[in-house]
Amino acid sequence: MAKRAPKETRKDKLAELKAKHFRPKGREERIAKALEILERRGPTFKLDRATVKWIAQDVEIENL
Repeated sequence: MAKRAPKETRKDKLAELKAKHFRPKGREERIAKALEILERRGPTFKLDRATVKWIAQDVEIENL
């Protein structure tokens, strides 16, 4: 089994990957798009209580 990298190394790598992916150029557009999506109306379907309970308790759903 492979050893995990030290926690600080993982944090540094994550910060590096985030910096490469989320460049300052286009930041305002990304924020505006995210806020617009958050403001949209949610789903219009309704679930009955039994279905909600089944979803919450189903172990297999976590593996999707």
